[in-house]
Parts: sequence; C-alpha cells; structure tokens
Amino acid sequence: MADEQELPAYPIRAYQLIPDPNQPTVVALAIETDAGHSLFLATRQILEDLGNDLLERAAKMPARDAPP
Repeated sequence: MADEQELPAYPIRAYQLIPDPNQPTVVALAIETDAGHSLFLATRQILEDLGNDLLERAAKMPARDAPP
C-alpha cells in the first residue's frame, strides 16, 4: 500500500445510485461536490457495508435541528 497522503475533502452536494441493466451485480454511485463529480461502482456487499457504516456514524452525530 502506498504511503498515506492528505487528500482534499469536499462537502457532498448530491448523490445518485445508477443501476446498469447490463451489469445487475453492480450499481454506480455518483457523488457531486464543489470540485465536480465522482463515480464509483459498488457490489451489493459494499452497498450493505457502506449503508450500515453510515447509519452507525450518523447515530453518533448530534440530531438535526427541527425545521422552523
């Protein structure tokens, strides 16, 4: 594995899951930031793991403010 390096971090502005009927075992995860778009391919296992990790992390964060 390469040495660790600092990478720029950008707030996520939007995301989209894009299925491919020709490849039913993967889905494209498109993420939009101020720096542009990135596209990642993910299997079901990756999506399940990512979803669980995101939910666990969200549960540790302060609750969102209620709308006015």
